[in-house]
Amino acid sequence: MPKLRVLIELDQPQPEAFTRHAAALRSSLETFRQSESAASKLSGLGLEIIGDYPPVPLFQERVVRGLEGVPGFAAFAAPTTNPDMPAATVVLRGEIEPDRLEELKTRPGVKVFPDSRLTLYPRKAAGPKDKESASQVDCPPFQPPVSALVIRSMLGVGPLFQSGYRGQGVVVGILDEGINGSVYPVAGGFARRNAQLPGQASITSHGSMCAADVLVAAPSATLFDYPFLGIPDSGGALAMFQAVLEQRRRNGTPQVLSNSYGFVGVPRKPSNPNHEIYDLNHPLHRKIREVVASGAVVFFAAGNCGSPCPSGRCLPSGIGPGQSIHGSNSLSEVITIAAVNCHGTRIGYSSQGPGMFHPQKPDLAAYTHFHGNFGPGRPGGQSESPYDNGTSAACPVAAGVAALLLSVFGPLDSAVLKAALLESAWNPDGRTGWNPETGCGILSASTACEKLSEQRP
Repeated sequence: MPKLRVLIELDQPQPEAFTRHAAALRSSLETFRQSESAASKLSGLGLEIIGDYPPVPLFQERVVRGLEGVPGFAAFAAPTTNPDMPAATVVLRGEIEPDRLEELKTRPGVKVFPDSRLTLYPRKAAGPKDKESASQVDCPPFQPPVSALVIRSMLGVGPLFQSGYRGQGVVVGILDEGINGSVYPVAGGFARRNAQLPGQASITSHGSMCAADVLVAAPSATLFDYPFLGIPDSGGALAMFQAVLEQRRRNGTPQVLSNSYGFVGVPRKPSNPNHEIYDLNHPLHRKIREVVASGAVVFFAAGNCGSPCPSGRCLPSGIGPGQSIHGSNSLSEVITIAAVNCHGTRIGYSSQGPGMFHPQKPDLAAYTHFHGNFGPGRPGGQSESPYDNGTSAACPVAAGVAALLLSVFGPLDSAVLKAALLESAWNPDGRTGWNPETGCGILSASTACEKLSEQRP
């Protein structure tokens, strides 16, 4: 029987957790030293520590929220370096024989969580003649893709562009499989030796598509590349969010994050009670909440497992209303994005609420099925995909709108920005309030800008 991959949280106080973690990222030897030191209390179990990333610190709520006189992560929104913070525990990635798992769980000061596989939402799309693929990405009658200029018009960004606002001065982080920096404005992200550096991905990568889609609404934004899907599981994502948090501690960037991945099925709860889909206390979810507490605006794609046309990657257990938005994508703290075409019609694969953590998911819908990175004359060409598609494209479009608004108004509390986006959303059929297919409605940059302007003193 194959070994189980797990995340192991250990009680291990660290007075200067950020400095310690950063030192390990700079040195493979320090990564090994920290991992072995943390795992020393786990000897005799046959546990194999996976040393791709150093142990990741997790912080107590009083530290994150600034209780008891501690500054708190909200201070990370400032463009200056903040003091280091103490962590109470660290998380290791490891593999263990299934018959030793219960023994591991009984060790004092140890909590064990799954390290589950994450999936990029499908990048391949279909043309109207590709019936087999079309059944996976769109519902008949098939709607042809449009240009990015059409999407800009639908978003209402024209007046903001004419006033000189194009997302300048705002950094958007993309957690994905990597971005091509020779085409897109990658200025930083996750970097360590013996790993894919920011900007080194192929132009046909899923991350390059997301980069192009951010720039639809924010063409002058700067991009940070966090290519965690070299290790496509929760532990890899956990490490990237820690890298984001450290970057924000240093200078308040990135201000916006785009995430177009998740789970495509729902495991049986009796045998997987601590799975990321069920456990709000999972280290990945806690780390995302730490990042949100630091002031970042975090977007997640709703997923491509909706009815009646789910992606072929989706398992039956994760398809349709009430069971297709789950895991981090359904956290109340993030903004979850469904997908519509340029006519404002929900695309048949876009996952439907209610969410499994927070019921009112998705929050909003944004546009997909357009020529951004992929298509005739576009940087990614047509071999990988004939156009940008999926909630994978809709999510970075929404992140780009957030970056555009931040370039207009300067730093905004993430809750204030989220509220403006929700209040300004619209539905073609005139519905108001939340619905399980498009949330509060379709994103509108121009209307959100009006809402925020009304709140100015």
